[in-house]
Amino acid sequence: MRALINRFNSACHPFPGIHVLGVSALALFITALLNWPNALEAKDSASKWIPIPNPFAGKSSLPHSLEEPAFIVKKDTVKSGDSLSRLFQRQGLSPQLLTKVTSSESRNNAISRLSAGKNVEFRYLSDSLREVALIQSPFSETVAVNRNNEWAIEQRHREPEIYIEYAKARIDSSLFLAGARAGLPDNLIMELASIYGHVIDFVYEIRRGDTFYVTFEKRYLDGQFIEYGDILAAQFVNKGEVFSAIRYPGPSGDAGYYDEKGVSLRKAFLRAPLKFNRISSNFKLVRKHPVLGKMRAHKGTDYAASRGTPVYASGDGKIIYRARKGGFGNLVVIRHGNNIETRYAHLSKFGRYRLNSKVQQGQTIGYVGTTGLSTGPHLHYEFIINGVHRNPRTIIEKLPKAKSLPKTELARFQKFAEPLIASLEVLNSNAELAYQNISK
Repeated sequence: MRALINRFNSACHPFPGIHVLGVSALALFITALLNWPNALEAKDSASKWIPIPNPFAGKSSLPHSLEEPAFIVKKDTVKSGDSLSRLFQRQGLSPQLLTKVTSSESRNNAISRLSAGKNVEFRYLSDSLREVALIQSPFSETVAVNRNNEWAIEQRHREPEIYIEYAKARIDSSLFLAGARAGLPDNLIMELASIYGHVIDFVYEIRRGDTFYVTFEKRYLDGQFIEYGDILAAQFVNKGEVFSAIRYPGPSGDAGYYDEKGVSLRKAFLRAPLKFNRISSNFKLVRKHPVLGKMRAHKGTDYAASRGTPVYASGDGKIIYRARKGGFGNLVVIRHGNNIETRYAHLSKFGRYRLNSKVQQGQTIGYVGTTGLSTGPHLHYEFIINGVHRNPRTIIEKLPKAKSLPKTELARFQKFAEPLIASLEVLNSNAELAYQNISK
């Protein structure tokens, strides 16, 4: 040992070896101390987000970085009136090559079916065109591929990395302002309004102090945020009454929103067939007509809204009238099952659905206007059962909800919904969201 110390002292000359050893140890300690808070901070920030596997999603294809060589990519955006031929011209590519690329197209697998605003990527190896990709979304693209001088068209899909976030808010004036303060984007606020649109009237029934709690998806690719996903669960406390909503993808793949008992929140008819500002005239059997000045029954509800506001089919049915009709102006009449008709009057113009077309609830059938006997832009909406006019605002409470989950599906739903309901209860109690329960 003495000989080892002597050799160490000789190596550190002219400084004593024990001093050199002490200084080295101190430097290592200080370095570790400086790095320690950063390590803790990285751990905390990573724990804020937890990936949630989707049990209903199929297998995703490999990321492009793993399955493609290093292409030289030239991008182009489809403009109005563009064709694939015009895009090829802008790339300096020959019509003969275009013919080869499109020769393998089929009805359901086409690279030349373009729409304005979409991006197209031309991918080269050296000077040789190897792929043409029509980008439908960050997760989906149609690609023409050159393999051994043979072109083929294929669909490529990537599954996003899904993370869960939550928001909670108290309403002081409106749902939209409360949602914006909670950090929700406009599309999620609209989705929340749509989910509860069958059970809550957001113009007349919400109160100051009402609260809501939302659990929703954020979608990423390669660590980069791409878009907001679906609302997975929500609770809305309206005048002390709690309305829960769980997004449940059933065996058929069609997702719907249900309460904790598996009862659908979707009614057979919308509470209102448009996003309106106010009700300008209620259903009354005796009313002085604002244009004619005569006393007559007002057999519907008038919803004041801006000209051009979309008007939706309030329930599934068939268009049996679509034309101008006297004081109604532009009128659409939809016949639903069980001897029910709904009428939509004073439209500025019609939607794309024609006479005798079948329409589904929520599809746009026209736009608010002032045609016919009207003093300003609004929708006149009538609800008729067995030939008798009924008050649209009250009759839907007496109509059945849309079909709920069958008894054979309830056990599967309860197992699926349990962690989501638990997360809402945690939010409601102002505690931290139990992400681990959801991920299970």
